[in-house]
Amino acid sequence: MVTNSRAWTKILTVLGSALLILGLLIASIEMFAVSPDFYRREYKKLGTAQSIGISEDDLNRVTDKLIRYTTGAEDDLDMQAEIQGQMQEVFGEREKAHMVDVKALYLGARTVRTVSLVLAAALIAAAFLAGKRDALRALCRSFLWVSAGFVVVVGAIALYAAVDFTAFWTSFHHVFFTNDLWVLDPRTDVLIQMVPEQFFSDLVARIIARFVSIFLTLNIAAAAGLVYIRRRRRAAAEG
Repeated sequence: MVTNSRAWTKILTVLGSALLILGLLIASIEMFAVSPDFYRREYKKLGTAQSIGISEDDLNRVTDKLIRYTTGAEDDLDMQAEIQGQMQEVFGEREKAHMVDVKALYLGARTVRTVSLVLAAALIAAAFLAGKRDALRALCRSFLWVSAGFVVVVGAIALYAAVDFTAFWTSFHHVFFTNDLWVLDPRTDVLIQMVPEQFFSDLVARIIARFVSIFLTLNIAAAAGLVYIRRRRRAAAEG
């Protein structure tokens, strides 16, 4: 009975740890991917308004609607702005069609994030019910082991992005999109002018930095938990 309890505790903590890490990764992506402040900082850094030929106020207005559309708060991307001295529709049909796919991807990822975090909490709670006093030790160990595997996988992906971001970004689109609507013309399509490759390179870097800070904090806490448990057991044995 004790052996079964420990096995279930280990399974529950491993699954809970994996889902927790996945949920936190998606949450880290969301922190910047739909952050108006991040967009505005990048626009100033890259001189986006000047390169497009649009006022900063109009660029920010377009961006706000783009973000609201992506997050499901807007139903369409129909809008006009003065670009290169002429009032025109900001996005063409191909850009709008691609954003339909982007919106679906974002909303799907948001659902995965919520489900992952809720399931992680439920599984970890179940582990504590099954393992009782051994649950904390099992959770700390499982989290560290799962983290090690996660580092190998994500580290390889991050290295790929660092060595050749263009190839990485192209591969990303091939994996997550089933068409070529993401292939836009930087000479004419405002969407790609707003968010060129350098924008996404900076975005990925910020996401990684934020996630790593959260990830390291949790791993330090897990390691500290194991040290605490070992010292407490040693003190109990000596006493």
